[in-house]
Amino acid sequence: MGLIDKTPILKPQESEVEQILEVNLDHFLDDNNLITQKLSTSYAEEIEVPAYFLNGHVVWGATAMMLSELKDLLKEVL
Repeated sequence: MGLIDKTPILKPQESEVEQILEVNLDHFLDDNNLITQKLSTSYAEEIEVPAYFLNGHVVWGATAMMLSELKDLLKEVL
């Protein structure tokens, strides 16, 4: 994470990334966007997992875990 003067051209690795989301920092830090989602995975049926609702998209799994850690760090310094 960093600050830059202009938005770069981002190229997602299609096998790893479904979509790139640009999210306003205030929206990301808003605790109201932390939700739970019921999902079925290869290892469990109808499990409830933590997730984020950002710009109309549900972000969960490893991405949500990384975002949670980032959010905690940002709240410490802002």
